[in-house]
Amino acid sequence: MRALFVRSSNNAATVERRSRRQCPYCARTRRRAVVVEELLRAWKAEGEELHAPALLRYEVANALAQAVSAGQLASEAVADTSQRIGSVPIVLHQLGDTPLVVAMAQCLERRSAYNAAYLVLAEELGTQLWTLDGPLARNAASRGLPVQLIQTS
Repeated sequence: MRALFVRSSNNAATVERRSRRQCPYCARTRRRAVVVEELLRAWKAEGEELHAPALLRYEVANALAQAVSAGQLASEAVADTSQRIGSVPIVLHQLGDTPLVVAMAQCLERRSAYNAAYLVLAEELGTQLWTLDGPLARNAASRGLPVQLIQTS
């Protein structure tokens, strides 16, 4: 069982392929996408279940909206991209313990509870949070929390 968090700090995980001249960080984005796809395939082959807070779907929509607004994703590609992301079997969990999530956000010294919700879920499930978000991984690991940075380099 794995708790999954694939949002990166710049939402690059959802950017469609563009030339380097148009999108200077697309090579990094492609590397990240390849690594995440490989992990998903491996976890599927191992019979691993993926879990995330229900807010994942909203974060995906937000990342797609940002990518379209920035000209990194054609609006015509949103439906297909959303369908492909939505086809990944992920067990979504509703927020269970709001005070615990708020306490985790305070532990992380963050004003937002979004990342905290992923960490609380990982702890509740007795598993690690896997993320592309380096600052989150370092922050959580420094506090002894169950987190694994997905290495893409």
